[in-house]
Amino acid sequence: MTAARARHVLVVAAQCRSMGRLTGLVRAARDLHTVLTDPSLGGCTRRIGDHRSLLIGDDLSPEDVRTAMTEARARARADSAVLVVALLGHGFTPPQETDLYYMVGESTTEDTGSAVPVGQLLSDAADTVGVDGVIALVDTCHASGAMPDARRLAGGVRAGRARLAVLTAAVAGEAARDLKLTFAVTEVIREGLADAGGALYVDRTLTETLRRRVGPQTVGRAEYDNDPCALQRLWLARNARHTAVASGESVGPLGRQVLREAVEMWRTPAGSLPERLTPTVLEELRDFAVAGRAEGEADPVWRERVVEVTTALRECVRLSDLVEDAVGDTLTSDLLRTAGRLAGLPPLPEGGRLLPGLLEYAALRAQPADGEPGAGLARFLAAVADLTGLGGEHSPLRAWAREHRVTTWFNDALRDFAADREQQRLRLVISLAGGWTGWPEEVEAHLVRGGTERPAQWTSPRVSPDRAGAVRAIEQALSWARGQLPAPDLLVNVDVAAPAHLVAEWWPEEETVGHHFLGAHHTVVVRWSGRLDPAKGNAEANDAARKSLQAMAACGQVPVEWVDARILHDRGGLEFALRAGQYATAVGVDHHPEDLPDLLDLFLPYAPIVLWPRPDVPAADDRMRSVVRQQWHTLPGGFADAYRDRWKAHQDCPTCLGDVRAVWHDEHWLEFCRPFERRVVTALEEES
Repeated sequence: MTAARARHVLVVAAQCRSMGRLTGLVRAARDLHTVLTDPSLGGCTRRIGDHRSLLIGDDLSPEDVRTAMTEARARARADSAVLVVALLGHGFTPPQETDLYYMVGESTTEDTGSAVPVGQLLSDAADTVGVDGVIALVDTCHASGAMPDARRLAGGVRAGRARLAVLTAAVAGEAARDLKLTFAVTEVIREGLADAGGALYVDRTLTETLRRRVGPQTVGRAEYDNDPCALQRLWLARNARHTAVASGESVGPLGRQVLREAVEMWRTPAGSLPERLTPTVLEELRDFAVAGRAEGEADPVWRERVVEVTTALRECVRLSDLVEDAVGDTLTSDLLRTAGRLAGLPPLPEGGRLLPGLLEYAALRAQPADGEPGAGLARFLAAVADLTGLGGEHSPLRAWAREHRVTTWFNDALRDFAADREQQRLRLVISLAGGWTGWPEEVEAHLVRGGTERPAQWTSPRVSPDRAGAVRAIEQALSWARGQLPAPDLLVNVDVAAPAHLVAEWWPEEETVGHHFLGAHHTVVVRWSGRLDPAKGNAEANDAARKSLQAMAACGQVPVEWVDARILHDRGGLEFALRAGQYATAVGVDHHPEDLPDLLDLFLPYAPIVLWPRPDVPAADDRMRSVVRQQWHTLPGGFADAYRDRWKAHQDCPTCLGDVRAVWHDEHWLEFCRPFERRVVTALEEES
């Protein structure tokens, strides 16, 4: 089974005005991109936005292709990843030459400067330090001219230690027809090959299969591999017909990655890990490391790390069986993802088995620095026990904790979960719903205690319709709520619900209430008061939000759909997409638009969560997307800590979570909204 380390992809499909129009180009490119970014097949990272991984156009320029390739190389270099490149369309070779030039919108066969030299493009990528190898599919006429001269690869900044595999649709003097190679490659990846092992490579097996499907044009391949430290061959896709899991593969993508990194740091050169990491293989590797110094050992500290990792992975294999036996018929993907969130684990990438993946993360990434070995696993097991009622004295999960001397961590986690659950039940909701166009003249507060108990309600006296009046009312609401609570209960969670025009420009956690900011000692979550309005359709909108939250919770990836200025400019198309349910997830706006209040009014009836940057964050800052992705599992509560950190020291620091604003509607909020869905409210001026 192939390791699921990072992989990046760029598929380019360019029409050329001086050549015949390729009617199947868009479909060929999209289908190929789909299989290459399928986690269970190509395993490549799909990118959207300004630096997307699928580039299609009638008016692409050579600079567009070079820029896209530069970005893809940078991503691959940052992740030490393999880069898969596909160039689909037209190509030509100049007279008396065999070098291939890829044709774009204004290219002509009389001007090589109007096209892209493919050999140079690929050799530059393969020669990039940090890129683990390049696989190229070139589906153009004369495609075999894409392979760069070996002398380009033998030198360079990597001194020849590069890897490049190229699959071509035709020989240098031959035409390629109807993108047959691309369609054939896509079919083979989807179907798999019976005798190809765990992965498909650019090798004789794949080439002969494609030749039978594509003929009469000559499918070819070329490979340059001169990196002695590579841990695995360059694989194009996982083999859909291979049964690696059933044949004993025991380690998930994260475990393999961490073990490979440890082995690489321990030995020089590191060699390659076995294709399948079974319990027996893990035990043999551990024993080999325990035995002492190995030939080529770079750092004995990393030998100890190899022992530590192999021990942890063997325990994860054992625990996977233990959890499945203990939980039995109640074990579901939703339960496991919920346990992961409860234990503080981030969403795992698609493509691996869920339970082994969570156990490996708990063992290898969530292990406290000051904790006993197994403390991270103990917290995850406690989360499973909390959700299934298996925390009792005779629970097999507790027995594991006792065996590994981490019972204290197990018990502490159960206590934390119970305390957090109780704390979440107690919330103060402060509503500024009456501020139709400005600040409200009346503020409502509701003290929610959870369960079936009806929330206690408080209404402010008429307040001045300005910011100062609203803050005074919030201070009064907090004082009222404290008076409702018996000692020693403390109020921590405060929800502030406001109309879109206030949400867009007002940060309630930074209001001074008493001697401190409201957010200094409270976890403040901003809500949209529109869901409290007696508006027609709110009940249906809230039901749709509940369905969206359930789908998001079951998603293995961070469920944020990012929108940019281009999408927002097409307001009619955006409104149609919202009504069609195409943004039924969290929506992230990648910049701070001038019409943010109107934009929030547009999104909030449809999206349960909306994110956007503060005004001083650079437009379309990729760092914002990155921090949201990394911290998603901590939200919305994680915003409170992020905002507090921002108050301490924020000068000259890069974009952080504290720079992100959000309106967040979770299950707690939607349940609170239920009684309001059919409430009839009379405006203040009508009551006078």
